[in-house]
Amino acid sequence: MPQTQKTLTEGSADELLRAFNVKVTGNILWAGGFTELVLSIAQFVLGNFGQALAILSAGLFFTAMAWYYHGRRIPIPVRIMFIGLLTVITIISMYQNGTIGVYWTYPLLVSCFFLFSGGKGIIAALILTVIFAATAMYVMPLDDGWRIAATLAIICALGSVFVVLLGELQKLLRKLVITDTLTGLQNRHLVTGVLEDAVYRFRRYQRPATVIMADLDHFKKLNDEHGHLFGDQVLKQVAERLQSVLRQNDRLFRVGGEEFLIVLPETKLDEAQYVAEKLRALIAEHSFNGRDARADVTLSLGVAELAEQQTWIEWLNIADSALMEAKRQGRNQVHTAPASPTAEVAPT
Repeated sequence: MPQTQKTLTEGSADELLRAFNVKVTGNILWAGGFTELVLSIAQFVLGNFGQALAILSAGLFFTAMAWYYHGRRIPIPVRIMFIGLLTVITIISMYQNGTIGVYWTYPLLVSCFFLFSGGKGIIAALILTVIFAATAMYVMPLDDGWRIAATLAIICALGSVFVVLLGELQKLLRKLVITDTLTGLQNRHLVTGVLEDAVYRFRRYQRPATVIMADLDHFKKLNDEHGHLFGDQVLKQVAERLQSVLRQNDRLFRVGGEEFLIVLPETKLDEAQYVAEKLRALIAEHSFNGRDARADVTLSLGVAELAEQQTWIEWLNIADSALMEAKRQGRNQVHTAPASPTAEVAPT
């Protein structure tokens, strides 16, 4: 696996989703700030100096927060202040301007679903619906008030349905992105997070962790002789056999065509070496059966324990070097590497 660093440091599905959420909330804050600044100018022109100063203050605050948190996650308290200030301004506008003030309730209600995730957005929108509906019923004629309350309730209901459906679609999309469709294993999109978590636990709590890089021997030859369909069947069976040996908290990834990564938390080098040998024997000692073919397959493995001051990339590269050594020494064997990134790879 010579391209370990390149292939496993790309943005994961979770990172991409977080970046998208940061961009959306940031843009909403920018839009709110600029809108309030423009409205404050209009209020100054109309002579509503008190309202203009309040709107101007809110606009400056929103713009400052959008600039300060540019490219970063906006804290929940800032989002609450954003919604809260706009809610107060909208209520004042409803009292002073009547129906005209109602127009601002709808975009503010919708923004709740984007500023807060999932159930938080639904709760925030529901609270605003109640507040704005009660205000409309109080300051306007009954016929107008209940109609406005009804439209706000409809928007809240439709928005809630949208949020629920979007949440389910995000879960499905995440599952599709992080799952290898052939074997059902997790793919490389989650590797970075798992390894970083192992490094954190090791540095903070001195919890050991070991990785195993595994690669099927002469897999291209097998595909050439028996066809890619049989090769796919072998990969699925290999994944099942590997999974059958591992513990519930061990993590198994397919990170390449015929390459697998196993992360063993709470595991020292000697324990991981035993697991790797067990995996090697399980693959080598039992033939693989397909619909139209039968073949013997072997597995080469490299084992590396996390060491002090190592990054996850260095750790993974050490295991990759051990795997390459196993290949050079004849395949169908396990090689272990010292934890130190400068040490030489040692065969078992």
